[in-house]
Amino acid sequence: MIIVLSTYPDKGSAAQAALELVEKEFAACVSILRIEGSVYRWKGKIVSDEEYLLLIKTTMKAYPRVEAHIKQSHPHKVPEILFLEVKGGQKDYLEWVERNSLSKLLRVPLDFKAIKRASAPSMEERRARNPSVWSK
Repeated sequence: MIIVLSTYPDKGSAAQAALELVEKEFAACVSILRIEGSVYRWKGKIVSDEEYLLLIKTTMKAYPRVEAHIKQSHPHKVPEILFLEVKGGQKDYLEWVERNSLSKLLRVPLDFKAIKRASAPSMEERRARNPSVWSK
């Protein structure tokens, strides 16, 4: 399990991001924390702003999708995206996070025989390509 941190400039964009991450199963849970003030340097100036921090509980397998989603939908050009690896915790909770972060996508076994069968040309397509073989 990992916890991804990302800050947002307003409550609305933070809430929307949290909802989308959980709906798409990129995260099992997202907590939104109000930060009274953050001080940072941006384009040579010292800035102080109120922000909203997302604590995104997910897995390493889901992390690339979390990062891509934040980059694509975040209101800032350079969003904060950090992750912290969780080395331990309550077993049932850690398993719940695992089951709810891309669980359906990662549990579906691939049937390569079915994929090959679906992509193989039909009998009609084979006859159309080489009619002389089938006309006897």
